[in-house]
Amino acid sequence: MGSVFANLILDVGDLERSLAFYHDMLHLPIERQESLEGHHLAYLLAGDTQILLLQQPKDEQNPDLSRSGGLVMKFYVHEIGKVASNLLAKRVTVLQGLEMPAHGERTLLVADPDGYAVLLAEPVDLLN
Repeated sequence: MGSVFANLILDVGDLERSLAFYHDMLHLPIERQESLEGHHLAYLLAGDTQILLLQQPKDEQNPDLSRSGGLVMKFYVHEIGKVASNLLAKRVTVLQGLEMPAHGERTLLVADPDGYAVLLAEPVDLLN
């Protein structure tokens, strides 16, 4: 049997702050939340993909962990202009501004609260 992608696990510094980004701003549904021995977990759904947000106890967190080292998560959104305005109003860090080409995809690259890169895209073809 070949490998099967199970889920994406993001080590986060503050679970509530991450949920405010992924659930409140990007509208990813929360499948479930749990706490185990000081570890706080939230399972989010992004289509067929599950994203696990994991906040470890403070004494187990690695302050030297680089979260911007090449990983980019891409989400399709509707009405990217409105999404961009909402994120800017909430002072989300923009890594690459809103690009609105006539063909292909409209995109906005932002950082989540832990510095992970999040590419938001809207296919232009779907708008016509």
